[in-house]
Amino acid sequence: MPIKDKKTKDGKWLYKIRPYIKYEDGTTKQTTIHGNWIGRDGFLEAQKLETRLKDNIYPIGAKWDKSKQDFVSSNIQIKKNTDITLAELEEEYLNHISKNLDKDTLNGHRNKLNHFCQKDKTNQVTTYPDIKVKLITQDMFEKWQSEMILKTYKKGKYDVKISIEHLNRIYGSICNMIDYAVLKEYCKTNFARLCNKFGTTKEQQLSSKHREYITIDYDEYLELMEVSKDDLKFNTYFDLEFKRGPRTGEIRAFRICDYNEKEKTLMVNHTMNKKNELKEPKTAASKAPIRLSDELNTKIKLLITKLSLQRGFNDNWYIFGNSNPISSNALNYNKEKYLKKAGIMKHLRLHDLRHSCATWLFSMNIPITVISKILRHSSIEETMKTYVHLTDKDYDHYLNVINNY
Repeated sequence: MPIKDKKTKDGKWLYKIRPYIKYEDGTTKQTTIHGNWIGRDGFLEAQKLETRLKDNIYPIGAKWDKSKQDFVSSNIQIKKNTDITLAELEEEYLNHISKNLDKDTLNGHRNKLNHFCQKDKTNQVTTYPDIKVKLITQDMFEKWQSEMILKTYKKGKYDVKISIEHLNRIYGSICNMIDYAVLKEYCKTNFARLCNKFGTTKEQQLSSKHREYITIDYDEYLELMEVSKDDLKFNTYFDLEFKRGPRTGEIRAFRICDYNEKEKTLMVNHTMNKKNELKEPKTAASKAPIRLSDELNTKIKLLITKLSLQRGFNDNWYIFGNSNPISSNALNYNKEKYLKKAGIMKHLRLHDLRHSCATWLFSMNIPITVISKILRHSSIEETMKTYVHLTDKDYDHYLNVINNY
């Protein structure tokens, strides 16, 4: 990564790089290189050079040649594979990004890239896994796009097409991978970015809009509490979701050992994936205690007391399950059951209860810094951008305030 060296007279930063140079005998040496890299464009140019230098292997004694922007010697033989195939690029790129991603997110990227980088098992789409990246053209990518938009897959009894929204997620992942290939000099241009996204302009606009989040208000929450009052587990679940907004995976992962009755806290140590595997929470900020009200503390204590009567009970049991975590299907089924009983005719996802928590807190004029801390976000910007949805009631109220000022 280029680092700031000094400022120019007009106040812009001049950058330098300090790459580790690899030699044929297996040794490495860090070298400082100064260049005329100024501002954002200079930063990107320096980054590209640094990447190239780190990937090369040089003979012992090779020295920096400013005019050639490379390390040279009389018998230099640079070993670099620029003939990488698309399938090989996919593996290298996934390995490159894996350092910052959890297993599930990485698999999501792999599944999207496989549509372009691996052989299509349905034989509906032309792919190029064994073609060298530098030989893939814009026309080849557009041919793949035209076939992908017609591709169908089985969903129950029916053959359905991939949504424009998901196709453009695939497109975005491919663009990012080819950006990496350009940076590594496996190809000269990003052929994917030269092509249009999937769908017509109108379809692209519709797919690019965020899903309209559906939330419940405080009155609906009270109805939900009323109809579920005889079901301790789900009454506690709805109460915790609406008042503190934990993620569904965190709810499923809560174990007895995460609860502190005296401190009135639930510690978010893990989240649960679809395969019932405990993993690290979404972000570092997510790994924090949830402070409980007296009422919620009592409910969770009662839940644990009921669990303790079962055979084999121990501290590793799950608060909303037993020796096994509660399933997402069970949460969904009971959510729908109690929404119907409460007369709430809304199609809420499980995660929409978290949105409901944020919106309710916002409507009470709770400071955004506090909301962000309750939801355990890594930044206030994330809270503002994603979770706070102004309700019609709030909109009308604030319009009246403005009109009557």
